Amino acid sequence: DKGMAGFKFKLDFLIKLRQRKEEEAMARLAKRLASIRELEKEIAEMTDKKTRLTHELDAKIKTGEITIPLLTLYKEYDLKMVKDIARLNEFLRLSRREEAKERAALTKASVELKIMEKLKEKKKAEFVVDQMYIEQNNLEEMAALAKARRDRENASQYAEG
Repeated sequence: DKGMAGFKFKLDFLIKLRQRKEEEAMARLAKRLASIRELEKEIAEMTDKKTRLTHELDAKIKTGEITIPLLTLYKEYDLKMVKDIARLNEFLRLSRREEAKERAALTKASVELKIMEKLKEKKKAEFVVDQMYIEQNNLEEMAALAKARRDRENASQYAEG
């Protein structure tokens, strides 16, 4: 339909820009969520390992096969794991805070894109209405001209007759 081909949205470049912004925000959030899953997995594994070592130590104490140097080794390793788990949990806390910011940024980018798309639809609808109005006027004008011509022809026929 040639009427619609005439519609050009002046702000199409802004729509493309906002689409890119939304895609980038999605990619950032996806990356963040993957790293959060990785951290959670690491924390779970380390916590399991710590629990296993504690049970192992308890068993050795019960059976009396523990020496002071071995006990010291276990305690030092246990302390190291406590610190590592605490550090990972701190990373996780910060990552979750970043995730919240990134989710908000994605929401904002999506809303801004929707607003531009809505505006484009509105402008397109207005354009269609304008085109219909122009065509209607053209038709009325053509009809008026045709009537004027007919009237002239009739008038000249009467003049001859």
